[in-house]
Amino acid sequence: MRVSGGFIFLLIAYTIFCQCCMRMRWSDSKAYGVFKNKHAPLAIHDTVIDGHHIHYAVTEPESLPTLVFIHGSPGSWFHYMKFMYDSALQTKFRIVSFDRPGFGYSDFGKAMHLQDQCKLLLPVLQKLKNDQPMFLCGHSMGGPVVAKLAADDPTLFKTVVIVAGAIDPSQEKHETWRHLMKGKPMYWLLPGAFGPSNTELLYLKDDLVPLANDLKNIRSNILFVHGDKDTWVPIENIAYGKKMMVNAASISADTIRGADHQIPWKNREALRDILLGLN
Repeated sequence: MRVSGGFIFLLIAYTIFCQCCMRMRWSDSKAYGVFKNKHAPLAIHDTVIDGHHIHYAVTEPESLPTLVFIHGSPGSWFHYMKFMYDSALQTKFRIVSFDRPGFGYSDFGKAMHLQDQCKLLLPVLQKLKNDQPMFLCGHSMGGPVVAKLAADDPTLFKTVVIVAGAIDPSQEKHETWRHLMKGKPMYWLLPGAFGPSNTELLYLKDDLVPLANDLKNIRSNILFVHGDKDTWVPIENIAYGKKMMVNAASISADTIRGADHQIPWKNREALRDILLGLN
């Protein structure tokens, strides 16, 4: 079978596009420009923990209670920028949003296991602690991340908000195609941030097993937020969390009727109102 030069050119061009584009991140200068136009304070930091870069953004003032966003897969800190420059949230919280390891400018492309990500994020969060409560909000893949963080430091967070979070290993789908796309050359065909996303979601299926034993260490208040139309992460994850987080200070759930998996964007106002209720 002959392969035309045109097809080879298109394949090479597409592969280059995949590796160079769709990284789902903004430059710091662009982010500063957006927040300046919104008359919203912003500081962007890059720190090194055990040889790994952790990139994150913070609003002011430092004296307020802290609300931390942990994004899903793929994603980066700027996916929560509308929450960060929301005037009501700004009045109540100092807001922090991270590029998780492997995404944004936190060693982009180098996917890590759940436990290893938390080892890098936790020291930064501990340094951000002031004399005010700290609240933690994680969406989708960010759900097991915030659960693990709360288990690793049971006294750091007052309330942990798990938004459409995947924490139950029995609810994970068997996705053979992810294994096919993990190795080269197929990995090169995944656009930008979807490469490390595919890898970490494969890791997650195994990482949720030891997480089950960690959940009993959580002492924070737990608030589950889930859509009843979520077909990506089943709402049954809430029942699992209630069963396993036996030492949580409290556990409650807020179901958003008609919502699918994309709550932070499609139901942003509803989630904002829930977060404003944290105290």
